Amino acid sequence: MVVDRIEVYLDGASEPLAVLKEPPYRLNLDTRKIPDGEHVLRVVTHFRGGGEEIREIPFTVNNYPDVMVLGLDEGGEVAGTLELRLAVGEPELPVEPVRFNPIWYVVASVIVLGGIWAYFALSPTAEKVAAELAPPAQEAQAPKEGAGQAANVDQALMEKGKSIYEANCVACHQANGQGMPPAFPALAGNPNLKDTQLVLNTIKNGRGAMPAVGAAFSDEDLKAVATYIRNSFGNSFGPVE
Repeated sequence: MVVDRIEVYLDGASEPLAVLKEPPYRLNLDTRKIPDGEHVLRVVTHFRGGGEEIREIPFTVNNYPDVMVLGLDEGGEVAGTLELRLAVGEPELPVEPVRFNPIWYVVASVIVLGGIWAYFALSPTAEKVAAELAPPAQEAQAPKEGAGQAANVDQALMEKGKSIYEANCVACHQANGQGMPPAFPALAGNPNLKDTQLVLNTIKNGRGAMPAVGAAFSDEDLKAVATYIRNSFGNSFGPVE
């Protein structure tokens, strides 16, 4: 059916608020001109060729804030002078939804990650720990020709340790064990590797700028990579038992 016109009435008025004849059928209803209280909006749609449809929509107008009286209870018994406080509430306004902006999420992520990197790479704590682990300058040089691993090291364990090292450690300590001081000290010629427990704890729990890369390693994996580090790059400290 084709709409001929739409008439909008308020309550039981005989005259319509508006007569809408062409789409889009829109009406601006200023509730400030309507008394507070309950009302009914009646929408009458007339169709060409006869016939109509009526829809009634009840609603309540409340353009004035509520006034609350504090210090006097309804039905209460009072005497003397009362100090009353009047609280005037504001009409509720629609809350604008918070829109998620992916650009700000990316910017915030970059700032946070950059701050974490700067802390570990540049903080005095990281430099102090690196200094503790770093070997003396004369001992941190590239391994001398002829230097090698201890004779009693299991070769299968060394191969396994090498694979773990290349997958987890080489990015910071380098393939030649020279590291990236001061954040990541050299492993080549590092006398601190003599302390087996220090090596295992550092791999498993991290230290300074180094994360806990071995936290999920099995005992066998820890033993393998520690053995490889202690017996590569010119080091010869023997196997980890």
